[in-house]
Amino acid sequence: MQRRHSIFFKLNLFFLLALLTLALLFAFFRITANHMEMRREGLRGMELGRLLHHTRHLDSAQRAAELKEAQFALLSQDALPPDAQKLLLPPRPHRREEPRPFFTLYVKDGTYYFRSLRTEGKWLIRDERPAETFTGMQFIFFLLLAGLITLYVLLRRSLLPLRTLHAQIRRFALGELDIDTASVRRDEIAAVANEFNDALGELRHLRASRQLFLRNVMHELKTPLTKGKLALAMMDENEQTAYLDRLFGRMDELINRIAEIEKLQSSRLDRTPCALADLLEEAMGQLYLAPEHSNLFRTALAEGVTLDVDRTLFVSALANLLDNAVKYADALPVDVTADAEALCIANRGPALEENISNYLQPFSSGHASGGLGLGLTIADTIIRAHGFTLRYTYAQGKHLFCIRYANPKA
Repeated sequence: MQRRHSIFFKLNLFFLLALLTLALLFAFFRITANHMEMRREGLRGMELGRLLHHTRHLDSAQRAAELKEAQFALLSQDALPPDAQKLLLPPRPHRREEPRPFFTLYVKDGTYYFRSLRTEGKWLIRDERPAETFTGMQFIFFLLLAGLITLYVLLRRSLLPLRTLHAQIRRFALGELDIDTASVRRDEIAAVANEFNDALGELRHLRASRQLFLRNVMHELKTPLTKGKLALAMMDENEQTAYLDRLFGRMDELINRIAEIEKLQSSRLDRTPCALADLLEEAMGQLYLAPEHSNLFRTALAEGVTLDVDRTLFVSALANLLDNAVKYADALPVDVTADAEALCIANRGPALEENISNYLQPFSSGHASGGLGLGLTIADTIIRAHGFTLRYTYAQGKHLFCIRYANPKA
């Protein structure tokens, strides 16, 4: 069922109203024409009455000649067609009392017959004057109807590309750029589609340029970093080499995180149904926790919760959230709870110095211990790409990050 706000619904409604209006006008004019025709025949009946009165002293042949001159034909009593329809003449306006009728009017195929109501001098007379046909009005009606239907078809054909354009814009909103909206039509919708297609071309060009630039930058950064690690491995271990090793490790992690963000922005999700418990177990496994640290998390998971997610990316988002919760917790374990609506990670710690939105920006870190500032950015980007939302609250000394799902399967 079409939505009432749809332009196609409004077009169909407009067409139906126009069609109904045209039909009502046609009916009105036809009723008016029939009424006028009946009045005309009433006047013809009066003319016939005067003519019969003036020819009452004439013989039959002379009377027939007078009637013929007035476009009347005198017939035998049995000449009335058996299926002729009896008509009731409308009253004349501005007459309080109508004279008693002296004839009955019949019609058959547009021909009118007058039959005498008097007992003396019975007669049947046919009106020979051509009847006024409704052909002209019918022609105008069908011409207007054909024009209305043609206009409706043309308008609908012009608007149909909107549905295709809407579907392509939805694909674009989901991150797909390899679409073509070019149109050879010359109307306003085609102009919008072509402008959108040109904008898509610019975006594809910018994305390709950005990817090339980042790959070159990361390649140029990786080369001296790798050489530095090799040179460091050949040196004797001391306090300076340990510091350099941590520094190189931080730079290597930074480059990998940048590559991960770029992958998020340039790839599409490969969704599959995954059990939430398995996703959490895999995410915890990515933290490379030592056996003695296996009690860092306290979990309470609802059974049977399944999500349609990109397994690799969603596990990465969970791993980033879990890693931050452990890294910045004042006390362990970290609480992980999940049900059919949300997954929440809670840890104790001091309140954030800035609004949470600042921590979701790349390379931001308000924690005293520093940090790359990309973990939350990556997690939030992955979660939003799945159509989920990441909510943050702080109460009673606890940080609470909750992932609220869309369309979970339980």
